Amino acid sequence: MEGLGNVFNPVVRFLGYFLLVFAALFVLRELPILGGIFRIPLLGFFLAAIVVSWGVARVGAALSARAKFTGQLRELGTVDTPQMRGKLGRLLLQSGRAREALEPLAEAAAADPQNVDWQFRLGCAHLATGEARAALPFLERAIDLNARHAYGGALLKLAEAQHLAGEGQAALAALDHYERLQGPTAESAFRRGLALKGLGAREEARAAFDTVAEHVRSAPKYQKAEARSWAARAVWARWF
Repeated sequence: MEGLGNVFNPVVRFLGYFLLVFAALFVLRELPILGGIFRIPLLGFFLAAIVVSWGVARVGAALSARAKFTGQLRELGTVDTPQMRGKLGRLLLQSGRAREALEPLAEAAAADPQNVDWQFRLGCAHLATGEARAALPFLERAIDLNARHAYGGALLKLAEAQHLAGEGQAALAALDHYERLQGPTAESAFRRGLALKGLGAREEARAAFDTVAEHVRSAPKYQKAEARSWAARAVWARWF
């Protein structure tokens, strides 16, 4: 019986895949404008198969990532040490669950105040939940421990928090510090523009926003995509 199961399972999956393709083809034919392409014999079926394969791959990747995330949460939650609590908080923060990350990160930061990453992540978690002023002491502590942490990311987050907390001059000072250490980047230029705009220096802000595109051109290849996202945000912030 086990041998029969091994034979039938691939056959069932194969038939299920083709049924799914036919169902998708039926729906895709009804799309406005693009639907005509899927009515072409063979080509329409081939394109529908591509769409289904892409969708199945995306769903499979999402389910795999979710299972991995759930397993990591379960594993980290079983050990109650500052290191594990910090790792749990970092995982929650990276997955977009910043509010849930606050408690484990606060516990880790209190238990190990010399760990720069726990201070930094706790500040980021407060910032992500809209608590910019609450983020300041943790980001400042992280910078006191290591101003280059996260390739200067702690200074950029501090500048963001200071801007949102209404401390524009302090944000500019943090950006100066960052650029002395790391050099100017598309993000630092964007955040400088925001800080200047918040201080009412609109012409200086627009000049700062204009330099973001220059940093996109000079950015390393692996940073181009991120730099372009800052450039797009700068275009919007320049006028609105």
